[in-house]
Amino acid sequence: MAIAQGIQKKEHTNKFTDSLKNRIEVGINGGLSLNQFTKGQPQTSSNTGYTAGLLINYRLPKNLSLQLEINALQQGGRMIRFKDDTRIGLPESFNSKNVKNSSYLLNSIEVPLLINYTFKIKPTWKPSVYLGGSYAYTYNVSEKYQKTGDLLPGEDIIATVSGSQNATNLFNTSRFNLIVGANAKLPLIYKFMLLIDFRYLKGLTPARENYSYIEKTGFGSDIKTNSFLTRIGITMPLK
Repeated sequence: MAIAQGIQKKEHTNKFTDSLKNRIEVGINGGLSLNQFTKGQPQTSSNTGYTAGLLINYRLPKNLSLQLEINALQQGGRMIRFKDDTRIGLPESFNSKNVKNSSYLLNSIEVPLLINYTFKIKPTWKPSVYLGGSYAYTYNVSEKYQKTGDLLPGEDIIATVSGSQNATNLFNTSRFNLIVGANAKLPLIYKFMLLIDFRYLKGLTPARENYSYIEKTGFGSDIKTNSFLTRIGITMPLK
């Protein structure tokens, strides 16, 4: 019995080792994104989203490989805005003077191109590190907010309202990201492998331009997206 189990384990290891020699590999994956806007403006913080997608990996010489992906990706973060239109002559009211805390999710189609380097540690344990970039096309931006202000000016009655709305027009449609990350592939059954992946996306181009948290002309700065992604998936060699 012990000999049979040893032979079976060796065959499984050999299949996995052989699969690592294949030139082309495909996979699916999904996970979570932890997002935050850059701190060009001080009133920003983080929120969470998701990512899911497909990948194709082409193995090159010297432990290198080229990887192309197409992903659904949520990025974004939180912003606090202080509105005071009484400074331009409007009467004080809940709509003209308030504090708004918004959480934005930028729903995008992302296309990363990555170069991987794989370390040879064990036959069934070959972690990789990678570097590359991605293009993100944002087709929709959702905003959830809480707005707080004096309901009746002069009466000191503070009210908070919550809501959601589409905010696509506030953000750029196209963005570019720098990507650094690491992953590991572990044997499952047949030639399937479990993919565990961690990556960081740094925004290279603005998601929103000239944003001012006090809505003052000439006081704004460009806001970019930064995200940390954790993903899990399954890959399989083709040939």
